[in-house]
Amino acid sequence: MDESDADQREEHRRTPNAPVPLKQLAELGVLHWHFSGDEEDAGLLAVRDERGYSYKDVVNIHPDTLPNYEAKIKSFFEEHIHTDEEIRYVMDGS
Repeated sequence: MDESDADQREEHRRTPNAPVPLKQLAELGVLHWHFSGDEEDAGLLAVRDERGYSYKDVVNIHPDTLPNYEAKIKSFFEEHIHTDEEIRYVMDGS
């Protein structure tokens, strides 16, 4: 990502764009899977159980559905640390 402090919802790609290979992400500890889009997908449930994920929060991030939308969006881009792994299962959107 670029170093801009402009609206975080913009793309912020480097110019020229420099995609990160999945191998490099894995070296950083970033894991990824592809599932069907069903919250009860057997593969998703297996990963959840294998990695010990016990919390699930379903969020529809849209101005009409997320209370205090603007502040919440900003908080998603503030660096912070979690004591446990954090997983994002994106069902729709970009």
